Amino acid sequence: ATAVQRDALDDVLSGEERQRLLAFLQVYGDLSQELAYEGSLRSGHQESLSHPGALPTSAQPVELERLLHPELWGALLHTEFPEFSATMFQPVGGMDRITDAFYQRLTEQVQLGAQVRQIRQLEDGVAVTYHDRHSGREQVVRADYLVSTLPLPLLARLDTDFSNPVKAALLSTRNDQATKVAWQSPRFWETDYRTYGGLSWIDHPARLLWYPSNDLNTRDGLLVAGYVTGEGADVFGAKPFEAQYAASREAVELLHPGYSHHLRNPLAVSWEQIPYSEGPWLQREHFPADASALLDEPHGRVYFAGDGLVQSGVGIWQESAANSARHVVGQLAERVIQQRQTAALAAS
Repeated sequence: ATAVQRDALDDVLSGEERQRLLAFLQVYGDLSQELAYEGSLRSGHQESLSHPGALPTSAQPVELERLLHPELWGALLHTEFPEFSATMFQPVGGMDRITDAFYQRLTEQVQLGAQVRQIRQLEDGVAVTYHDRHSGREQVVRADYLVSTLPLPLLARLDTDFSNPVKAALLSTRNDQATKVAWQSPRFWETDYRTYGGLSWIDHPARLLWYPSNDLNTRDGLLVAGYVTGEGADVFGAKPFEAQYAASREAVELLHPGYSHHLRNPLAVSWEQIPYSEGPWLQREHFPADASALLDEPHGRVYFAGDGLVQSGVGIWQESAANSARHVVGQLAERVIQQRQTAALAAS
């Protein structure tokens, strides 16, 4: 509004456009008649302690210096991205219930305790050698095709006969790091702060507090008081558990003074320390587009699927893994259909 009033935009806006822009800014920005921002209920409000239930008043405007702080914008824009929009549905009992449901329906087809050692392509199929942790023996299974959903950095370490370009593409991938710290606690964030789900971002090594969006208004809940990803996550995750718990408790006390004593039964998980996973997702900056595109295509009788591949939308998490699986199943189905049609024509 200041730029418009000082004629700084005259070279790109007509007089009518300037008036329309000012009217829009006044409404959208809750500006005063003098086109100054003096606070808005839309940016937060204050309630009267002496008159509970009275109409709230606008909070004081945030200073421009604080508003332009680089750490602030990531938090403010978080829910603007589709993958971080407000939770509408979630599996009862946690995300693991999805994979558990698959396992219940595919129990006979799943071989647990199988550490894959080697992958070889045959003329008419694929052979996979694995170490059976139950029997201690090496076993070999054969199939017409292989869809590998192993994390790509782990697949790169296996003994395979993939082409050199495919091996190079796999070697270019790197896992990121992530650590979560969670506590069991009475739901003080609901009873005393009226917070029902969502995240609070803090300037602290623990990064954020994540409030549960399930079982609202019950006695206890699971409070995530630390979700450290990206830069610094390896340092945080390498700390002893007690140090992680202390930092997490400090983060709760920082945002909710006097409430950290409610926390009990802590649990910390660092994805890079989980066997057969060794990371939460791929570092996209270390996964070249040409390498990603190469792994998007079948190589012989081997297909690649997983949350980090180009066909999988967001590029992380179960939603991406499911999309990737659908993509590869479609590729494989089309191939088999074409082969059958060709065979039928040859036989006719």
